[in-house]
Amino acid sequence: MKINIGNIGTADLRDFIKSLGWAIVPEAINDRLYVLKNPAFPERQIVFPIDKTDFDYEETILATLDKVAYFINKPTEFVYSNLLDYKDDSLRFRIIDNRNEDRFIPLTYAVSALNGAQQLLLSAAHTVLEPKPHHPKLKKTEPKQLIEKCNFKHTEPGSFILKVSCPINAVEVPSNLFSDDETFVRKTTLATNRALNNIVNSIEADNLLELIEKAKEKDNSTFVSSNLCEAIVNFQEEHSNIDLNIEFNWSSLIVAPQVNKIVKIQHDYFSRIKDVGVELKSIEASREDTFIGTVETLNGEMNNEGKREGEVIINLLIEDEVVRAKATLNEVQY
Repeated sequence: MKINIGNIGTADLRDFIKSLGWAIVPEAINDRLYVLKNPAFPERQIVFPIDKTDFDYEETILATLDKVAYFINKPTEFVYSNLLDYKDDSLRFRIIDNRNEDRFIPLTYAVSALNGAQQLLLSAAHTVLEPKPHHPKLKKTEPKQLIEKCNFKHTEPGSFILKVSCPINAVEVPSNLFSDDETFVRKTTLATNRALNNIVNSIEADNLLELIEKAKEKDNSTFVSSNLCEAIVNFQEEHSNIDLNIEFNWSSLIVAPQVNKIVKIQHDYFSRIKDVGVELKSIEASREDTFIGTVETLNGEMNNEGKREGEVIINLLIEDEVVRAKATLNEVQY
């Protein structure tokens, strides 16, 4: 990866290094320098200029990246990539196909995988707003805004990797929806993580029936929905043994959750995940609820008692969409 120093803001670099456990030395600011120290390295400091106009600015920033890489024992390119994304929550989809190693994936599969990544986040975002085992339509405003703010990053070496990230504060929701300080983006990525872990853990423990029953409960604490299962199945290519590893990287602006960071979906898990999705979707086939609608057509007829009963055509408002429905009413309902 080519390092472009022009993409790096000094305040961003400072905050990124602080997120790694370093503390700023305030006195140095008067000299137009950022100086940071870390108790884990008592004899070392990280120093770089505040102003981009310094004559050796680029060399100093590159040396700073090298130094940070040394302290965390990672390549400089890794530090640079994480610096650019430190305000984002990101998901890395590693597609492992033994047929071609990391040379390519079929174009049609790439389209399916991208659709799967989008639906995965859409599904989790809808479940954050309204915990349900099945969402008839993925059309709520905030999830759509989240997808619009997401970025598709460069692919990376090592198998084939799709990377999707979203700025942690990209979407605002009404303050009464959430009682804590987590943002909608963080709640969505965390819900995605928990749903995937719940699915994989249930497959490996052979208790998918228990997972399905919990997903059907009112609060759906599993975060698993039929829509999310369909999204995962989009990553399965027909007639191939593709494994999928999904890695979560959390923005440094909010404390990282203590969850399993990498979820591994083996090729033989996909059929089971598909079955879970079908089961969760089936419970919506018949749904008892109160709907808002308008009567469009009265097709009833007079019965033997001289009272009207029969067919009524109704337009119902469901999930912000008008759905045409037919009902057969008795004389009292009519």
